[in-house]
Amino acid sequence: MDSYLSIAGLALAIAALVPILFPATRVRFWTVTAGALSLIVLIGTYQAYKEISEILAIKKSREEIWVLLTKNEKGMTFDQIYDNMYYPNFEVANLAVDELIADGQIQSEKVEALGPRGARFSVRRFYRHFD
Repeated sequence: MDSYLSIAGLALAIAALVPILFPATRVRFWTVTAGALSLIVLIGTYQAYKEISEILAIKKSREEIWVLLTKNEKGMTFDQIYDNMYYPNFEVANLAVDELIADGQIQSEKVEALGPRGARFSVRRFYRHFD
């Protein structure tokens, strides 16, 4: 939210420059137009930056998860993958695993696990095929 307030402040600052740079008879119209256009351009640029940053983070996490699953042929649970990541981010790791599954690069299966008191749990294990 702070970023959007900063963008709105920058758009207002750009609009405030219009009367100084372009003294005209329709100052109010050009000021509002410059403010609105700068706001649209700045918000679009910020959204594009966030989207590209997220895509790059997911790509980096995909590569890291691929390496982890290559080292562990028996597979790993999501918690094990997440704990072994260098810069863990839950959302990014979850999206990366989802993309790897959708692309068919890794598979998953449910397996039974025993808890510390003998309780049985069903956990999902992720692994890659070694052909």
